[in-house]
Amino acid sequence: MKTTFPIRQFLSKSLTVAVLSACGGFLGWSQTPSQPIPHLSWGSAAQAQESFNYSEDNIRNYARAALALESRRHEVANEIKKIVGDVPRIICDQPTSFRALPGNAPQLAVSYCDQAKQIIESKGLTVSLFNDMTRSQQSDPRFRQRIQAEILQLLQSGGK
Repeated sequence: MKTTFPIRQFLSKSLTVAVLSACGGFLGWSQTPSQPIPHLSWGSAAQAQESFNYSEDNIRNYARAALALESRRHEVANEIKKIVGDVPRIICDQPTSFRALPGNAPQLAVSYCDQAKQIIESKGLTVSLFNDMTRSQQSDPRFRQRIQAEILQLLQSGGK
């Protein structure tokens, strides 16, 4: 009996996990529960929500934003890496996390943070809601699976 390995599905799921991890990592979201979770913010503090209080539209928009952010994050990380070697932890609402970088790396980080805000808002979310959903998917495995399923569906449908 010949068993086929669904490579496309495996790669899509791997990409989903990579998107969420990398997106969060570059924006400064903690990957370890023992650290405080910084977030993108431009003003008011975000309030936590239960993961299942998010509408299907919010979940879909979050997945779209995460995919769009990952694409740009990867480009900027590579540009910064050329300047400084290892890409440091950059936290958009903490400019001190990138001001001391050499060359034009601080400008790249500021530009990315501005673009991240625009991308999030263009997908119908606020930065606070995006951050809330990010924290929820980090702490709630069922919600993370729901986000991953949405990203997988977007990838399979060509991002539509």
